[in-house]
This record gives sequence, structure tokens and C-alpha cells, in this order.
Amino acid sequence: YRHEIEADIKPFEGLLLGLFFTAIGMSLDLKMLFASPLRIAALVVMFVAVKAIVLYAVGRVSGLAARPARRLAGSLSQGGEFAFVLFGAGAAASVLTAEQAALGVVLVTLSMMATPAVLYLERQLFKPEAATQPVYDALPESDQHVIIAGLGRFGQIVSRVLRARKIPITALDIDSEHIESVRKFGVSIYFGDARRLEILEAAQTGKAKAFVLAIDDVEASLRTAELVRQHFPHVPVYARARNRNHVHRLMDLGVVVTRRETFASALELTQDVLRGLGFTDAEATRSVRTFRAQDEKRLIEGYAHYNDEEKLRVTALATAEELERQFAADAADLAVAEGAALPAPKRAAVREAAE
Repeated sequence: YRHEIEADIKPFEGLLLGLFFTAIGMSLDLKMLFASPLRIAALVVMFVAVKAIVLYAVGRVSGLAARPARRLAGSLSQGGEFAFVLFGAGAAASVLTAEQAALGVVLVTLSMMATPAVLYLERQLFKPEAATQPVYDALPESDQHVIIAGLGRFGQIVSRVLRARKIPITALDIDSEHIESVRKFGVSIYFGDARRLEILEAAQTGKAKAFVLAIDDVEASLRTAELVRQHFPHVPVYARARNRNHVHRLMDLGVVVTRRETFASALELTQDVLRGLGFTDAEATRSVRTFRAQDEKRLIEGYAHYNDEEKLRVTALATAEELERQFAADAADLAVAEGAALPAPKRAAVREAAE
């Protein structure tokens, strides 16, 4: 029930958090702030500076570069909201005087308000260095070729078949170590990021006969598909998909031909398992073929509500029941077909048992 409970209490989280900070704001001693503004400003600066220096040191020791360490220090330089609770508890227990607790509340509140200014100051004092773009390979002039984006275990199989059929390909990948490894086997592969429009244009995507999207990373795959469909809509895209959700998101972008990366191999292994369990070749093949047809039908029908987890769950249960009925009907049909070669009395008995 965890998800249901979280959904029920989520609206109260923001409400109670707002109530908490409203109460803190109402308890802020403005008289103290106006009575000695310079003293309080100095204390806030000292508090933020000391905490920022400590956090920067922690970031550097932990392996962060200078800029991320500065951003860490600026983002967390303010006091935490739990300090309000501690000040109240300290005053109630007479550990702190009322004046000290009020001063602490003022300092923490102002340090929170100062955080955007601290981050802005960091950006102004330390301009971000221009990101150095990797030097991609010069791509060849091609025409009527096939582009393969991602030459991992999936893309390599596609490329081997196409090369054997003398079909020109342009393979792109961004893993330099992988590229060097593949090149040792005589494969023409280029270092280039298919998520960048200039790389797609350099690969002559507009002149390609097909675009094979075999990138392993889901988000990178979707970004590449979006670019190809937007700028080269006439080029057919054949995409590898990680799972059903990936397929549906590709369909959102207009990609029609998709193949789930482990689906076919899982079906082949299932067929081998059925044979090993004593099913005939015909029974194993028919079972896998029936499941594949129904699963692909469900994949298309599920696109309309693929973001609705409850509907997907209900559909999956209904599909499982339908598949069981289909297997039972197939078994009956197969029994009748096999009984057709028997003598008439036995054939009638088989038909009656199947029904």
C-alpha cells in the first residue's frame, strides 16, 4: 500500500511545509533586525562564509572539481530549517535565552534568503569555462547508404549482414574505446554523436536509404529519433527498443518499425524449453507464434494508455487469460488434426475428447 499512502498524504506535505515556514516567518523578530542591522548582516556573512568554505573543502576532498565544489558550497551555505526546531527546543529547555533563540532564527532565515545571491555572485565571479567539444571524425560523402547509430552488440549484427550484402553503411558511435576495438576487425565506424544535428548532416542523413537506431541508452535513442524525424522525415527509421515503454515513446515520435532487443531471442529460447519439456516441434512453434502475435497486438493496443499503470495491469491480466484460452483451443485443434489420420471410431473419440 506504499504508493497509495504516498498519494494520499502528498497534498498534506506541501500544506504542512507551508504552514511550518509561515509560522517561522511570523515568529521572526523584526525589531531585533532593525535595531542592529549591521551586526546581524556581519553575522550572516560570517555564518554563510564559514559554512561555504567548509563545504568547498569537503567537496574538493571528495573528488569534485573546483566549479562543482563551489556550486555545492553556494547551494548548501544557508542554515537548515531544522535549526528553527532546535532553537525553539533550546529556549524551552533554558539552554538558550529567548534573545539568543530569536537571533538564531533571524540569522538562519536571512541565510536562506541570501542563497540565490550567493549563487549569482559565484556565477559572476567565476565564469564557466567554455565546454570543449570532442573532435569527431570527418564523415565520408555517401549516397543511398544506411546509417547505423550505435554499433554495440545489436548494431554490429545489422552491420555484418548489410556489409555481406554489399550495402554501404555509415556507422556512428561515441565510445572511443569501443570504436578502436571494432576497427581492429576491419569495420568502418566513425566517432560521432548521433544526437547532434551537425553530425547527422555530416553523415548525409538526408541522402540515406534507411536509418538504423541501435543506441543502447534510452534517452539518447529518443533524442536521436526526434532529430531524425524532425529534420529528415523522408528517411525511414528502424529502431532498437529496450522495452515496451521505449517502443511507445518511439511511437510518439513517429517511429513505426521497432524491435525489442531481447524479445526474439527470448522467444527462441522459450521454443527450445518447450521442446525439452516434451512438446513436439509443431506444438512449440505454434505456442511461440501464438504468443508473439498476441503480444504484438497488445503492444499496439497498449499505446493509447501506456502512461496509465493501472490500465496496463488490467490489460496484462486479461491478456494472460486470453492466451490460456487460445492455447487450449490450439491444443484442441491440433488433437483433432492429428486424429484425422486415425480410423473413424478413434477419430470420433478424439474429437469428442477435444471438445
